[in-house]
Amino acid sequence: MANGQVVLVTTAPLDGGPPVRSVFFVAEGDAAKATAIIADMMAPNETVEAWGPLPEAAVKALGLKPGDYTHS
Repeated sequence: MANGQVVLVTTAPLDGGPPVRSVFFVAEGDAAKATAIIADMMAPNETVEAWGPLPEAAVKALGLKPGDYTHS
């Protein structure tokens, strides 16, 4: 197992109002690949950005396998 990435998704509400942010934990060490995994399922009004590394211990604690993700 290797490090993963923390990925931030910002959703701009269609009816206005403040953006809503969600954090995803991705078992993919490469920031661009982790971002692509999450961006693939997001809507056009959502932006996705890699926020930083997720230590290997955290990936294991979350029970993630390579390419898996979860969110908080």
